[in-house]
Amino acid sequence: MEQLIQTLSWIAAALQVPVVVAILYLLLRGLIAVGGFYGRWTDRIRWKRRTDGPEGAGVPDATRMIEALAASTARRPAPLQQAAAALQQAPHDTAWHERVIAGFELQTDRQLALYRTMTRIGPLLGLMGTLISLGPALVGRAAGDISLLARKMEVAFATTVVGLVIGAIGFLLHQAAQRWAMDDLSLLDYLSAKLRVQP
Repeated sequence: MEQLIQTLSWIAAALQVPVVVAILYLLLRGLIAVGGFYGRWTDRIRWKRRTDGPEGAGVPDATRMIEALAASTARRPAPLQQAAAALQQAPHDTAWHERVIAGFELQTDRQLALYRTMTRIGPLLGLMGTLISLGPALVGRAAGDISLLARKMEVAFATTVVGLVIGAIGFLLHQAAQRWAMDDLSLLDYLSAKLRVQP
């Protein structure tokens, strides 16, 4: 029985470095995602200004909206712009439009997967880092090694805080990105319907 306990302790101790590396990786991905989120937010503001004409201008033209979308991200087309341009390739083909919209949904879901992963895995890794560090901390406390106890407790609290930060970033980005995805999907449905009825 003692050997099994020692094996479990060794496995837990061996997992500390991978857990800390995974936490740092997710934190880095989260910070990069925040930067990308800001870029997408400014792009959305720009193209909304281009597509929202003056009051009383009537229903916006689908072709003009697609051109405004393309102009808003001329440097690197986003999935919405790519899907809108693809709809324009075969404006009256219903099957093609359904395929483009379904592909957009899949691509959007892949983008949301990172935020879901951060929301769920970040706090989990933080908890793992805490529990892994508490074992040696308690051993150090029992042996009277206060410096070991302090170091391990510092790691335990740090991993918890960073894991919660990752989860918070992922949750907030997921909420906003999901709303954007629904708005974009609604826009693609609108553009598809408008293009199909245009002569």
